Amino acid sequence: MRPHLPWLCQGDIFSDAPIVDIAAQGTGGLEASLIYGPAILITHDCAMDKPDKDGNPRVQHFQLVRLRSMSALPQDRRGNLKGGRAKVPPFEAMYVGDVGDLGESFILLSDPYFLPAGYFAPGFVDYRGHAEADPQVTNYITPLLNDSRIGRLEEDQIQLLRRKIIAFWTRMDVI
Repeated sequence: MRPHLPWLCQGDIFSDAPIVDIAAQGTGGLEASLIYGPAILITHDCAMDKPDKDGNPRVQHFQLVRLRSMSALPQDRRGNLKGGRAKVPPFEAMYVGDVGDLGESFILLSDPYFLPAGYFAPGFVDYRGHAEADPQVTNYITPLLNDSRIGRLEEDQIQLLRRKIIAFWTRMDVI
């Protein structure tokens, strides 16, 4: 995990994001609850950085996945996931590593959820002069409310995440 940038990026790690939890209640019944916990933003950067005709962020929803503790997995699955940390298979799961108080963590791409963008009240902010800002970009989408980011994935993890997303949804590995 590395420090997050001031603007939103794919791979940002939130410590206290809203998570919609849906559980089966018998045959055909569902119960939904809203909990708060760690999650990772998986919406691609280029889906977030487009303005509408008035210059406001066009993005309507952000896609996240819950960040889960490795301790919730059986020992053999922990070893397999951690041992394959740089590999695309298994497509569904990704080892994230040590994430603050949560400790060793992973995500399941089979469990994405969406938050309305308005939850973060996103706006465009000028970060020209920031060491990691692209000189060709003048404004970056930034959460103006409810920003509980504590870091973001390393660059190699973001590249692996992108490959895993493609592989999980298409069952085709991209080299």
